[in-house]
Amino acid sequence: MRKRWIPYPSREKLRDQLSQQFELSRIVAQVLINRELDTAEKVKKFLSVKLSDLHDPFLLEGMDKCIDRILLATERKETILIHGDYDVDGVTSTSLLYFVLQSLKMPVYFYIPNRVFEGYGVGTEGIECASRIGASLMITVDCGVNAIEEVKKLNKRGIDVIITDHHMPGDELPQAHAMVNPNLPECTYPFKDLAGVGVSFKLAHALLKRAREKNIRKFDHINLQDHLDLVALGTIADMMPLVDENRIFVYHGLKRLENSSKIGLRKLMQKAGIPKKTKIKTTHISFLLAPRINSIGRMKSADIGVELLISTDEKESEKLSNIMEKYNRNRQILEEHVFQEAKKLIENNPDLANNKVLVIAKKNWAVGVISIVAARLTREYYKPAIVLSVEDGIGRGSARSINGFNLLEGLKKCHSLLAEYGGHSYAAGLSIKEENIKEFKNKLNLIAEQQMNSKNLLPELCIDYNIELDEIGDEMMKEIDIIAPFGQKNKKPLFLSQELNVQGFPRFFGKNHIKFVVENERGIIQEVIGFNLKNQLRDLTKGDKVDIVYSLNTTDYSGMKTIQLQLIDARIYR
Repeated sequence: MRKRWIPYPSREKLRDQLSQQFELSRIVAQVLINRELDTAEKVKKFLSVKLSDLHDPFLLEGMDKCIDRILLATERKETILIHGDYDVDGVTSTSLLYFVLQSLKMPVYFYIPNRVFEGYGVGTEGIECASRIGASLMITVDCGVNAIEEVKKLNKRGIDVIITDHHMPGDELPQAHAMVNPNLPECTYPFKDLAGVGVSFKLAHALLKRAREKNIRKFDHINLQDHLDLVALGTIADMMPLVDENRIFVYHGLKRLENSSKIGLRKLMQKAGIPKKTKIKTTHISFLLAPRINSIGRMKSADIGVELLISTDEKESEKLSNIMEKYNRNRQILEEHVFQEAKKLIENNPDLANNKVLVIAKKNWAVGVISIVAARLTREYYKPAIVLSVEDGIGRGSARSINGFNLLEGLKKCHSLLAEYGGHSYAAGLSIKEENIKEFKNKLNLIAEQQMNSKNLLPELCIDYNIELDEIGDEMMKEIDIIAPFGQKNKKPLFLSQELNVQGFPRFFGKNHIKFVVENERGIIQEVIGFNLKNQLRDLTKGDKVDIVYSLNTTDYSGMKTIQLQLIDARIYR
């Protein structure tokens, strides 16, 4: 697919000032400017990743009331139910809070709703579970901000509710005992983009801080830094911006992951094929760890994910990680099956293929994988995609979008045709009566026609710097490492090198990958690897001249580190 190459504007004067002030190369200084870090104060804050730079948890509206109620529960040894969610953020949030409360010898339990049968958030089954175990306090993590009726039911049963969440609230708030959410209207917390697990960490931090102030010694053994691995895992998996507190959490959390004290996490990394002593990066979480935890929630029950993360037993961890691995393989097979069926529906229907928004529905697709399929279709065709599984006359689905089309606003304009919907500009969930699907598809595409043009349907590559192969080396890699970890709002830098000659014949490997060597006019040679680019570059051959856009990676084969150019796109001179 053709892409638009958009170089960031060069700000040479500011670049040189920041380069000199912070003793950085001009390349890295320009990358920081491209990330909107365009003052010395912003750069200084970004480069500092001290845990002491975390904000005071009591700046979160409602935190005092939350902590007072939890301390009372610890004094009375009340039974507490932690109500989580089935994705990685929910699983890690639940595990973190469970570790803290369980270490106090509290009667604490957790509940995760079933993705297929219950859906998101607090529901009837969670309420019944709280009653069944005799809980007098429910603490929600990564959910609850819109549980209006459910909290009323819990209140009637004499169960206090503390809500910790990060999702956007509706017009009405639940009548909970206390609530912590950086996105509440009255909350002035300085950072709004915490993941659910980040809010859970803040709750635990506030609890320990208040305990120290009151000289309550039973909390002394808890070291919250041990649980930063969970915070990193949930924050990256939930695709939260890696700036401000999230950058600090993830920076330290990745280091904790390398030597995690959690048997279950170590087993998970082993099953994912991550060797011991590997320097853990955000991509290890995004592509290896998070999909495994998510798969168990999609295919069976996310309880198994929590049980694995909190396990202290070697045999139990081995058993649970094997179960997770099995369901991850099943998920991959099922996902690929649904993806190929969806592609066939698109490619066999020219009218559908020409739509600006792809709306695809079929009976009895596995609900647990349709969100991944929607995301894959969006990447494949670079169009908004909505995938619906129809059962008993109701289509339940997931939607993903691209720059230029606000998905949530589009759904709002079609609300009369929908049974339920929710989400944000790039991702949403919805349900719809089967007889309304065709009209919904037509109406949404009319809206898209008015908002989108042909440029919107070309993916953009924002290029950080035009560099020569001569500039790539160990020093440059060390400097790029300073601005890691990479993720949302801090993308890995993309570089452009031009008029390179292809040396030797490209080698194709795997399903759709390519590897070749390029040389510049001064004889500097670099190896290039392109994942899922074989079809695009099938005509590339020895002697071709190319411009390439790429990121930089360090590979470690048999103990020997080499720098590799990871290809994003290429243009062949013909």
